[in-house]
Amino acid sequence: MFCFKFLTVIILAFALLALLVLPVLAVEYNPGVTVGQYIKYGNFVGTGPGVEAINDIGWQKLQITDISGKAITLLFTSHYKNGTATPGNGTVEVWNIETGTENGVPNTQGPIVAANLNQGDAIPPLNTYAVNGTETRTYLGVSRNVDILDVTIPTSSYNTSLSYAYDRASGLLLESTTQTTTQPDPQPITTSISYSIIETNIFGSTPTASPSVPEFPLAILGVIIMAVLIIVATSLIIFRKKPFGIGVRAMQ
Repeated sequence: MFCFKFLTVIILAFALLALLVLPVLAVEYNPGVTVGQYIKYGNFVGTGPGVEAINDIGWQKLQITDISGKAITLLFTSHYKNGTATPGNGTVEVWNIETGTENGVPNTQGPIVAANLNQGDAIPPLNTYAVNGTETRTYLGVSRNVDILDVTIPTSSYNTSLSYAYDRASGLLLESTTQTTTQPDPQPITTSISYSIIETNIFGSTPTASPSVPEFPLAILGVIIMAVLIIVATSLIIFRKKPFGIGVRAMQ
C-alpha cells in the first residue's frame, strides 16, 4: 500500500503543477509604447469603386497621449494632400490592448496591439484573430521584428482579406492592406486600401516590454505535462497490480 499511496501523491502533484504552471504562462498583454510617441502613415492607395478618395489623403498621424494600465489613448490627426484636414481630424480614441476594445466597444482591427506577441498568440478580442507569425522587415531604413496578421473574412455577400504588420516591440501598426471582393451579382467587384509608415519616433526609443510568453511554446508544454501524467498514471496501475505485501514481508 505504501507504493500505491506514494504514486498517488506523485500524480496529484503533477496535476497540481499543470494547473499552476499553465495559467502563469498565459499571454500577458502589455503596452510597448510611452506617452509622446507617434507614428505617421502615408502612401495611401485606394483602388475600386467607392474608395477613390483614399488617394487624396496625404498623411495620418497617431500619437500616444495617455497610458492607463492596458488602455492607450491615441490622438488621430490627418490631412489631405492639398493641406486641408480630413473628416475625423483631432479624434481621440482609447484602445484597450487586453480586451481589444475601442472606446469600450470590441474592435478586431485596431492600430495597436500588445508588445512582444508570438506566433499563435490571440489578438483581443479573444476568439477572433491570432498572430500568424513573426518576421523581420525594413521600415525607414531600420530593421524591425514585426507580428504578421493575415486574415480572410468570408460572408454571404463579400470576402475581405486583411494583411497587417505590427511592430513587435511597440505593438503599433506599420502597414496595412485591406481587399474586399463582392460575390458575383452580376460580377465580382474588388476594392483595396493600403498605407504604410512614413515617419515615427518609436524605432530608437521603444521600451522593452515584459515578454508575453516564454519562447518555449505553451501548447508543447501542455502536451509534455499531459504525457508525464499519462506515464505516471500507467505506472500507478502497473505497480498497483503487483503483490506489494510480499516485498514488505521479505523486509521484516
